[in-house]
Amino acid sequence: MQVKTMPLFPSFLLLCVVTAAYAETLTEGAQNTCPVVTCSSPGLNGFPGKDGRDGAKGEKGEPGQGLRGLQGPPGKVGPAGSLGNPGPKGAVGPKGDRGDPGVAIETLRQVIITSEEICFSPNKAIRENSQNSFTDCCQECDTSKIDLEIAALQSELRAMRRMVLFSQGEKVGKKRFMRIAERMSLDRVKALCYELQGSVATPRNAEENSAIQNVAKDIAYLGITDRRVENLFEDLSGNTVQYTNWNEGEPNNVGSGEDCVVILTNGKWNDVSCSDHFLAVCQFSD
Repeated sequence: MQVKTMPLFPSFLLLCVVTAAYAETLTEGAQNTCPVVTCSSPGLNGFPGKDGRDGAKGEKGEPGQGLRGLQGPPGKVGPAGSLGNPGPKGAVGPKGDRGDPGVAIETLRQVIITSEEICFSPNKAIRENSQNSFTDCCQECDTSKIDLEIAALQSELRAMRRMVLFSQGEKVGKKRFMRIAERMSLDRVKALCYELQGSVATPRNAEENSAIQNVAKDIAYLGITDRRVENLFEDLSGNTVQYTNWNEGEPNNVGSGEDCVVILTNGKWNDVSCSDHFLAVCQFSD
């Protein structure tokens, strides 16, 4: 039997066409197909991990360049410092005008004038018949009653002055201290206190010293000196003082002329010249 055979070239050509068509089909299928892992739905989030350890502390950075902040509120006021030493003595001020005579002095002057007119009047009737309290004058014009009237007025004036000053003073035990608001030497202070029937304040203990300090409120004389014996301080009656309250470095007798004592505003004592002018503080005993 005769078998018919296809020509070789047409068969080869047909095989190439089929192969190309199949390859193109595979390529399109591969482009439209996703891998299993890539196209599956995402899984759930896991638990957060533990905090890591703190790292090493970094170096201090440079100060920033920002604007300066507002100033804070002031702090609390600190305690007052200790009182300093008294300053140098100031210049003496100008002398004041003469004041008007007081009522008591003017009254005394009128009493004296009236008594003289009565006593020395040439008219005997005036001397004998006058109802004035001074008509008992003798021919020599006895002024004893005038002197008594003057003494009584002076005593009353001193009593009134003491009463006014006492209202501003301070009492410790049986002593009362009062301040005279006038600056003067120690001798003038002594005379003024004596005129008021008192004496210059002389503290015998810390309580009296504190009372004098409170009354004076400024530098004031004390009734203490070492005029008789240098560095032996006595009261004005000549008794050696037992209580003292000297400031640091005192008494120093600067210039060999500081024989009197003053109390400073802090209650301490300082020796000064007796001619210097300071306040007066007088003391009175009940």
